[in-house]
Formats: sequence, C-alpha cells, structure tokens
Amino acid sequence: MEKILSVSIASYNVENYIKRALDSCCIPEIMDRLEVIVVNDGSTDHTLEIAKEYEEKYPETFRVIDKENGGYGSTVNASIRAARGKYFRLLDGDDWFDREGLTAFVDELTDAQEDMIIARFKRVFEEDGHEEVRDEAEDISEKVVRFDDLGCHDWFTMHAVTYRTRILQENNIRLTEHCFYTDQEYDLLPLPWVDTVRIFPQVVYCYRIGRGEQSVSPEGLEKHYNDQTVVLKRLYTVYPDVGLKKTAKDTYIFNYFVLRTFLQIKVYLVISQSNLHKQELINFLDYLKREQPLIYRELRRTSKILNIFLLTRYRAYGILHKRMQKEYRY
Repeated sequence: MEKILSVSIASYNVENYIKRALDSCCIPEIMDRLEVIVVNDGSTDHTLEIAKEYEEKYPETFRVIDKENGGYGSTVNASIRAARGKYFRLLDGDDWFDREGLTAFVDELTDAQEDMIIARFKRVFEEDGHEEVRDEAEDISEKVVRFDDLGCHDWFTMHAVTYRTRILQENNIRLTEHCFYTDQEYDLLPLPWVDTVRIFPQVVYCYRIGRGEQSVSPEGLEKHYNDQTVVLKRLYTVYPDVGLKKTAKDTYIFNYFVLRTFLQIKVYLVISQSNLHKQELINFLDYLKREQPLIYRELRRTSKILNIFLLTRYRAYGILHKRMQKEYRY
C-alpha cells in the first residue's frame, strides 16, 4: 500500500525515551500507510539496538538509518532523501505522538492534496506532568486556505507542521549540519513552494518539556547559544529581500524573523552574565543594524528590552540579565 506519511525520528542517546516514541507509531489501523524512519545519529547508548528491534518486528513500517554524528539537521536530511510517503513530518526521539490524533491524521492525509498541514500539539512538562495544548492555527476558520491569505499570522513550528514530501525532495531542502536549532530552517526553507494549507483540529505531537539535555533548556542554551545566530544568519541570506515585497508570505517571513531575532536577543540575556556574552550581544546588534536594517528598526520600534539596553549604552546589561533569568521558561 502507498505510504501516506513518512516520520523522521532524530535519535541521539535517547535510550530512556525512544520506546515511547516508537510505540506511539505502532497503531495497527495505520501502520501499512505509515513509514517511520529512525535516524541513529551516532548514539553511544542502546538507542540503535532498540530501534533495530522495531525494524525487525515491523519491517514494513520501520526503517533504521545508522550514521555518524552530524547533528539534528543531518538526521532530517537523511530522512528527506529516504522518504517514500506522500507527506513528511518530524518527531524527536524523546517525544511521542498522540495515538488517537495520529490515527485520525493519517486518515485525513490519505485524500489530502495540500502543500502544508498544520495540526495541534501539546507541551508536556516533566516537572509536574501538566499539559498545554497549542493550536497555532486557532485564528484560521477555514479548513483549507491559501498561504497567501494568512496575512500577518505568527509562525508555525515543527511540532505543528507537515509538508508534502515532494516539496522537500524536488527543491533540495537541506538543513545545516553539526548545528542546533535547525528545526527553524525546517519551518521556513520550504515556504516558497507552499501554496495551500490544511488545518487539522486534533493534537498529533506530544512535546516533552524539561529534560536538561534539550537544546531549549537553560543548560542547552548555555552550550549552544551561538548556533541560533548561525541559523538566523543563514535564513537571512536565503530571504535577502524580506520585508520589502509586502506580499502575505513576505510579511509572514518578516514577522518570523523579527520574533526569532528578538528571542535570540533574550537568549544572550538569559545565558550566564559575562563580559564575553555582553560583547557578543553588542556585536549581534551591530550586525543587525548594518546588515538587517528592516528587522533592526522593527525591533527598535517594538522591543522595550532592546531599547533599554541601547539607551543606557549597554549599562543595563546586568539588570536585564537578572530579569530574563527570572522570566525564562521553556
């Protein structure tokens, strides 16, 4: 039977979590239409052995790619090349699917023809187990809409997004390797070829929050904060004229850049206080002012934090750092 959905599972040292991810795909009603590509990214624990067990038990559904460590982007790149499903989406090895939602999702995709599908997801917090359902399309009333009709919508994240596989393959979509935060490239790089969007009203993805090894944890930010700047600068290069065309898609991308750039400014203020980090923030702002003037001007117009930092000639760095430390959450 034709594979309707290819799922790329990035797997690096997730032996304590990956069974839940794989079990959430073991749904008899849809397994003949589901392709699960587990990419072992050079794990040094038992992640590969666990994935192989599922491949051996369900060879028509699970495929394992074992490769040297290349970072998150390399796992997505490997999966895009290998995917055979009509649609393609991501699942991190420490997250899982809502089984009822995934079943209905694959049924929905069987007859769908849209370029992008947006589904609800939920954030599940490790500390106390509470859950938050996120509906990034809650203000869209139509089930199917043209992307150009979205207007000034906030961005859609990888937890919500599914693409037609041919868009990724035919347009050679590749994420940066050996780098964190490249899910943002997945959010943005395919957009030139996205015309139609389908809204799926159920939770599909369950996003685990609070694991110390995560890139969005305070520990992860401390180690990899510069990777976010690398990703942003690549995306700025891909869309050099963003903010000038005034189309709906251009507005969407511009708003994405403004919000993500603002978040990166906050990251520089969340990580440990030091003269080095202060200077890196100053250098980043100088870069924006010089190379991305439209984004910089919009941030000056909308960001109280940025204006305090600049108007005090950077002397408010310590105060803003303490404020961001108190406010930060995943």
